Amino acid sequence: MSIHYLWESIILLFVSIILLRIAGKKSVAQMTPVETIVILAIGTTMGHAIKENKLWQVIMVLAVFVFTLIIIQRVQLTFNKFEHYLVGQATIVIENGAIVEHSLKKLRMTKEQLKMRIRQKGISYVSDIRIGTIEANGEFGFELMPHARPVTNEQLNKMLGKEDKNLTMKSGNIFDEIREK
Repeated sequence: MSIHYLWESIILLFVSIILLRIAGKKSVAQMTPVETIVILAIGTTMGHAIKENKLWQVIMVLAVFVFTLIIIQRVQLTFNKFEHYLVGQATIVIENGAIVEHSLKKLRMTKEQLKMRIRQKGISYVSDIRIGTIEANGEFGFELMPHARPVTNEQLNKMLGKEDKNLTMKSGNIFDEIREK
């Protein structure tokens, strides 16, 4: 085995790290399908580069992958409709304390899998959730029913009669945006 392969592997590893840093920071759980495919393609291409001994050709292919990813991300930021098709949107799985079973079927998720996600968020009762969603990245988002919400500093100050005049009015509820789509 030639030491040439070792140097090419090290160069390829550093080039891949630099390109992934350019592509952006996200954990695997937060990646969109496009980002996941690019990351898998980079890993696969790195393996072939070592086998085929075509270092510079592979570096160019990796750069094209990352450049394409960046273009797709910019288009997503500019055109919401494009983001909807590439990334997807949140799916409502709980509404007014009840599980929306047809949404679970659409997601191919069991009630037990949903309950596991709810427990991981520290919620004991499905009935305490006003609206629950499975986000495009697979995470569980939720808004609690009024009776189950923790008291905020703003609410506590109102109860104690120490209302803050500097508080601004809150704009639209982000869960209502999902419900309207």
